[in-house]
Amino acid sequence: MREKSFVPPEARSETPRVVITGREEVLIEQHAGLFSYETKCIRVRTKAGLLAVTGKGLVISYFGMQDLLIHGQIGGVQMDEGAL
Repeated sequence: MREKSFVPPEARSETPRVVITGREEVLIEQHAGLFSYETKCIRVRTKAGLLAVTGKGLVISYFGMQDLLIHGQIGGVQMDEGAL
C-alpha cells in the first residue's frame, strides 16, 4: 500500500499564498502582476482574483517574478474574486 503524502495546495498549483507578519508586512507568493499601486492601497493580480492590501505608507520593498513583499502600516487584506 502506498502512503499518501501531504502537499499543500500552494505547492501543487498556482494558488496564491499570503503571509501577514504583524501589521507591518505582507508577502504575496504566486502573484500574477501588479494592478495598482498607491501608498494607501496596493492591488495585486493573482490566479484566484484581485488581492487588495490597504493601510498607510505602503511600499513594495521586493517585487520578483513570483513573490511580492509589501511594507507599511497594514490595515487590511481583501480578496475579490470577480475583479481581474
